[in-house]
Amino acid sequence: MIEIHPLRDKEKLSKLYAENGVSFGDDSIAITAADGDEILGYCLFDLTAECGVVHSGYPIEDIPFADGLLRSALHVCVENGKSTAYYSEGAPKELFEKLGFIKNTEKRELDVDKLFSSCKNCQNT
Repeated sequence: MIEIHPLRDKEKLSKLYAENGVSFGDDSIAITAADGDEILGYCLFDLTAECGVVHSGYPIEDIPFADGLLRSALHVCVENGKSTAYYSEGAPKELFEKLGFIKNTEKRELDVDKLFSSCKNCQNT
């Protein structure tokens, strides 16, 4: 059975971050989709005192799956009182555009409010 949940184990997280060439720190977290011990997908992000910052995800070519992982990551941000989220320079901007999650390109801000609406863009892929 596939389970989607936050991964907070620092050893596993640091390895996943390193594999993706993303800087790992105290604020780093991931949402993983796993079948037992096998990780099928993930979204790497930081949960800072001010906001969430999305760095990377896998798989990005499976649009509905990627949408679910991104929404799960943003949900963790909202649950922790963060109503603002951004994407880092190396994040999959094209995916976020395709999903309609970009609020402000110049600031690299994600539209957290979209979390509370259905994935209408997934139907167009």
